[in-house]
Amino acid sequence: MPYSTTPVSLDIPSTLRHQCSLHTSRDGHLVGIIAFEGQSPNLTWQDLEYMRRRCEELSLMAFPDYIAAFIVDLRGLVALLDGDSPILPWRIAEDECPVRVIVSNAQRAHYSSVLEPAWLAWDLDATLKDMREFLDTNYH
Repeated sequence: MPYSTTPVSLDIPSTLRHQCSLHTSRDGHLVGIIAFEGQSPNLTWQDLEYMRRRCEELSLMAFPDYIAAFIVDLRGLVALLDGDSPILPWRIAEDECPVRVIVSNAQRAHYSSVLEPAWLAWDLDATLKDMREFLDTNYH
């Protein structure tokens, strides 16, 4: 007699969307960029888990090499994260990988009190310029 099993899905239902991209510095360091979009004013557990998993997936991919710096762009989110929302991958934190979270001017006041102030940025191009200089100067 065969044992019964129930199929399950690992997909997380979420209204959020994401877009990933990479930037390579002059010395070949990879900067991973993930931007989230969502129009809902409130985030559910599924939304937070969706964000955490997408960040984790990007941080673990070995493109030609692993990501040396990480940028999370929250400008496309209507909802605001609180300080207890663990969306950043453990590897990024443990490897002391440079992290920046890009927020809009309207989100600045909220995230200044929630996230590490050194992580906050407002402009992608300026952030990439700073990360390039840091990586190319400090890691060879």
